[in-house]
Amino acid sequence: MNPIRIRHLALGIALAALTTGCSGPWKPPVVVKVVRTINSAETVSSRDYERLREITEDAISHIKGVDPSIRPQLTLSSQANFVEEIAAQTQSGFGPDLLITDSDTALELYNRNLVDPITLSAEDRADTPPYLFELVTAQDGQLVGRPVNQFVQLACFNKERLASPPETLKEMQQDSDENNFGMALQLKDLFWSAESFDAGEAMEAALNNLPPSPERQLNVTNWLRWLEAASYQQNIRFLNDQRSLRKALINEELDWITCWSSSLRELREKFKDKLELAPLPKGPSTRLKATTKLQVWSLGRNSSPKQREKALVMIDFISKPWAQKTYALAGRNSLPVNRKAAKIVASKIPGGTEALVMYAQQSLQENAAKGQSKARVFRDPVQYEAISDALLDTIYDIRSPEEATQDILKSLRESGQ
Repeated sequence: MNPIRIRHLALGIALAALTTGCSGPWKPPVVVKVVRTINSAETVSSRDYERLREITEDAISHIKGVDPSIRPQLTLSSQANFVEEIAAQTQSGFGPDLLITDSDTALELYNRNLVDPITLSAEDRADTPPYLFELVTAQDGQLVGRPVNQFVQLACFNKERLASPPETLKEMQQDSDENNFGMALQLKDLFWSAESFDAGEAMEAALNNLPPSPERQLNVTNWLRWLEAASYQQNIRFLNDQRSLRKALINEELDWITCWSSSLRELREKFKDKLELAPLPKGPSTRLKATTKLQVWSLGRNSSPKQREKALVMIDFISKPWAQKTYALAGRNSLPVNRKAAKIVASKIPGGTEALVMYAQQSLQENAAKGQSKARVFRDPVQYEAISDALLDTIYDIRSPEEATQDILKSLRESGQ
């Protein structure tokens, strides 16, 4: 992988100290170094900077009303090799004070000792669904960042090539005779299909060392059988990652892909009016589920006491309903984690994102699947790798679905002991 190139873009969020008419003593400015990941390309362009400035400047500039001394200094980073770059910066003593990235990356940063845990009171957690915090809780029980937005997994397709997207996994296999479908070869991008078969129940039971249930095990096997059958289909392709899927859709090599709402801006710009969205196909499960990936704000490890104090002020500010509402409406590709803000945003997103709104509303319902097995697997690098290996071996016809089922559940049971 090529070394990441991070372009330090002096973001015009110059929050000048407003001393005129202010009472109290003057406070010296405190520079807070903020790094945010984007996933549009291998490098960060001036256009990326301009887009982000438009989205975030209005929301983040209001921080000066809370603390005029804060000077956010924002750097944009592509996702490629991001963790290694942060490791190099932190080891040199010049790491960021605040990191804005997705929940999976935040967990990896914490496992590498590159971010500090954050403590939230019961009041701070009150308006956010508890299961979302599970997605940013490390194996040792520490919260690795403050959830701010939730990106939703959807189906993105070319409406000129595919008039009606498949509503079920069975329809997807049938439709693949005439159209090309694509999925990413990453557990985090395929876990939605496991939940479509209720395979997460068996994983949760194994993690809790509960007695094996033939019915639960069969759900895992049926999920893997579906993936194996899909790999045999001529027009269903498994590509390495989401970036490859987006490129194939834009180049019209694929007609339908799984996608995250964090990529909608890029797809809208490059694919124009051809882009259409839909919910992911349903499997045998009848349970309400929403597959989400969080955007979180995490604390860097090189901050001075003053920088840490100001970083916490910024995190507290962005967790407020008004700030989350403004942030989400500007980007139009995510929903706030705050329940009150989410209701406001859902009612204002225009017709092109009905599927996104539907999934987000489902994820806020009390009876929605809590995603505990997903959270526990994703926070443990060893278990994540074990399941990923079994998944790939099944798709590549190295292990049978039955063998892979036993290997996955045995590995999870051993980790739960």
